Amino acid sequence: MSSGIRSSLWILFWRNKYLRRENMKRSKLMVIGGFLGAGKTTSMIEIENVLKTIGQKVALITNDQTAFQVDTHYVETQKIPVEEVSGSCFCCNFDKFKEVIEKLQEEDTHFILAEPVGSCTDLVSTIMKPIKMGKAGNVEILPLSVVVEPRRLMDLMNQDTSLLSKDVYYLFSKQMEEADIIILNKLDTISVKDRKLLKEFLEITYPTSQILEISAREGTGIEKWLLAVLCSDQKTTNIKKINLEYDTYANAEAEMGWLNANAQLNAENLINGNDILFDLGKKIKDLITQSGGEIGHLKLFLKSEGEASKISCVGVNQPIDVASEFTKPIKNGDLIINIRATVSPEELSRITQISIKRLEEAHKLEVENFEVQAFRPSYPTPTYRY
Repeated sequence: MSSGIRSSLWILFWRNKYLRRENMKRSKLMVIGGFLGAGKTTSMIEIENVLKTIGQKVALITNDQTAFQVDTHYVETQKIPVEEVSGSCFCCNFDKFKEVIEKLQEEDTHFILAEPVGSCTDLVSTIMKPIKMGKAGNVEILPLSVVVEPRRLMDLMNQDTSLLSKDVYYLFSKQMEEADIIILNKLDTISVKDRKLLKEFLEITYPTSQILEISAREGTGIEKWLLAVLCSDQKTTNIKKINLEYDTYANAEAEMGWLNANAQLNAENLINGNDILFDLGKKIKDLITQSGGEIGHLKLFLKSEGEASKISCVGVNQPIDVASEFTKPIKNGDLIINIRATVSPEELSRITQISIKRLEEAHKLEVENFEVQAFRPSYPTPTYRY
């Protein structure tokens, strides 16, 4: 972080009494929405890195429809405090969300970064406004940010429904429509020409939202994002009421099968855990492609002896991305699999089991204690909606 931006953040904190004793018990909550694969978790980790350099205590809240969440375990490996709300989205499990927020406030957390489920929208009505009304205690709610991924945005702009349906892109568009700040992420993956094209599209299509650009992977643009959030007038943020057709929203969520699984991996001899994880990811990706489905996100995580490897993929036509790797061979490890794809839950289970069987045969290892939860999300029923 440049010294100029760091000084600006320090001055901003002091001027707004963020660091004064009387405000220490009032945590600031920053909700970061966005579609599957947008880079929300990586963005939150980078935000935590910036805030930590200026003395802030930060914690993350992850969210998923069920247990065995890769993001939670990955954040833990980054030595960042993290809590998880599982079983449903924040909006449909608001009481649990409130409970976690209050727990973090009791621990004197300055900043709470919360990431809703990637297929969730209507956040202003179901999360932001209830919190502004005091439904989650004495917490300061910051402007809603929504992170977007260039390739999905390009497909929306071109009205390309070859991989995802109109209903899914309806949901995707509604996520951006209600945002105070839209974050165009993954600048490192697109050309300058496409970057300009996408930014202009966002500015024209969502004129009431502030548009910012970052690369969470490279850690660029994070400080400007924070300054924009902290300088916003809270009276004019988190107030958008979108016209949302809930049946279309529910259909879009249910278009994808969801699968979370965990297992124990064991080998007789030392193995390269990075190669094992990548190979499993490729096998799953190839079978989803063969089935005619599209990947919303595919995340694999393997932990062993204090180290971990994580890979992800956000589309059948996209490469597998490596987020972290082992530095030495392993003999066993805890495996977690998260898949969101446009195939049935039953097919996802079959694909996963076939891939694991082939992995065992190819690498002479055993995958034991395999637990899987595969389903389609149920109709959204938020606790509050204002």
